[in-house]
Amino acid sequence: MIHIRVRRGRAEELRQELIGKELLDSTRKILSDGDSVLIPITKEIDIPGTELVEIPGEEREGRLSSLREALAGTLSDEELALVPASFDIVGDIAILKIPGGLENRKKTMAEAMLKTFKNIHVVAEKKTRVRTKYRTMKLGILAGEQRKETEHREHNCIYRLNIETCYFSPRLGSERLRVAEQCRDGERILVMFAGVGPYAVLIAKRSKPGEIYAIELNPEAFRYLEENLRINKVNITPIRGDVRQETPKLGKFDRILMPLPKDAGNFLDVALPSLRKNGVIHLYDFAHDEEESIKKVKRSCNNLGYRIETLNAVKCGSYSPSLFRTCVDFRVI
Repeated sequence: MIHIRVRRGRAEELRQELIGKELLDSTRKILSDGDSVLIPITKEIDIPGTELVEIPGEEREGRLSSLREALAGTLSDEELALVPASFDIVGDIAILKIPGGLENRKKTMAEAMLKTFKNIHVVAEKKTRVRTKYRTMKLGILAGEQRKETEHREHNCIYRLNIETCYFSPRLGSERLRVAEQCRDGERILVMFAGVGPYAVLIAKRSKPGEIYAIELNPEAFRYLEENLRINKVNITPIRGDVRQETPKLGKFDRILMPLPKDAGNFLDVALPSLRKNGVIHLYDFAHDEEESIKKVKRSCNNLGYRIETLNAVKCGSYSPSLFRTCVDFRVI
């Protein structure tokens, strides 16, 4: 039986990530092993900072472990088949996307979720997709406390945010760690489209950068960014504004992060001139696979007069059944 070993302090965050990826084996117990936790999974996955182990494991007895299980006997078999197998959890708020056939059952689903998952205190539903220039979406409260602000813990960092006025994806926790672990002491780092600070704060916590600048346009997200810098006690320079206008004022960087999958490529004309020799850019994209993203990035850079070397390209979550969020790590040659 496959388990994934992780440090105890990171176990709950990883469990939520595995639920989101539909990889948690809910038929078996999560086990303790000294300072580590062993989480049962349905298939192998490579996550930085974890280790795969094979042990017999223990079957779970009696305890409800999924929303579908909690709703068995309440909904018809046809309705149960429509219940989402996964959902996002930000802090103590669960975010559900209600299928069309379950609109009249959403209150029942939300109440069942509160009873099943004791770490959830608010259940919200997606009213719209992420569409605004600030990457936000409209949400409605279905059950629990009437609030949209929460504190999300990830890799020993704390992020306070409002889930409706700020963009934040809990599914990118491992990707944020992957990038942070590449940062070297003394680097001068720029995080474009910084949001409430998850990339910048984690990098500041895990390495000893020379300087970190974080630029964010959304005034609400920027307010939380400043608050999160204080909460986590990190030295980062926050800048409220448009990266196109602010970046040229800041000099050259060793590393630039561009975590805006839909439009990041449109800002390469700003990022590339701000990169030091041998500096690295992490650019996020939406594509069918990594090769498609590599080709797009190379074409954009060539059009701007830059030749690049691809260091790595990874999938870091799905956007739709055939479209993935990807990240291309590259440098100019």
